[in-house]
Amino acid sequence: SIISFSANAEGFYFGAGLNLSELNLHKYSSLTYTDYDDEDTGFKILLGYDYSDRIGIEAVYNDLGEATATVSGPLTADTEVQSIALAAVVKSDPINNFKIFGKIGQNLLHAHDEISDGTGNGVTEMNMYYGLGVSIATNEGFDWRLEYEEFGTAGGTDSARSDRPDEVDPTNISISVIKKF
Repeated sequence: SIISFSANAEGFYFGAGLNLSELNLHKYSSLTYTDYDDEDTGFKILLGYDYSDRIGIEAVYNDLGEATATVSGPLTADTEVQSIALAAVVKSDPINNFKIFGKIGQNLLHAHDEISDGTGNGVTEMNMYYGLGVSIATNEGFDWRLEYEEFGTAGGTDSARSDRPDEVDPTNISISVIKKF
């Protein structure tokens, strides 16, 4: 069998994964959009420590990709989004070789606009961070994860806030591989 759960769950782990993000870029009702794409792929890197089979802590960097919006005029805004999070992780006992886990913590969500007229701005905001997923361990010492994450919001939703990029409210689905040390 290639599936196992280690007897010694304590220790550090490192992982990397691929994301499919929906950035939920704010759309203004007063503007006419000729192009709008707020879904992108990205990547994640994580470092964690398991205190036991059930409890751990993780630091996670997510590159959530880029949203593009073009309005009649024409002006195009490219909004890049990243997150750095610190979260507690709680895991279930194995259920048919799988473990369900949840994460909750804080993250710094960064959004940066580059507008085709040469202007741009960025903002970093602290938000609650949530995740829910499932993992499976292999005999080769790797865990595979499928997870969903929410990051909160960053940016502004009114034209009076010209010093802030348009609001983003990203969510993310990812697949990652984890190596325990």
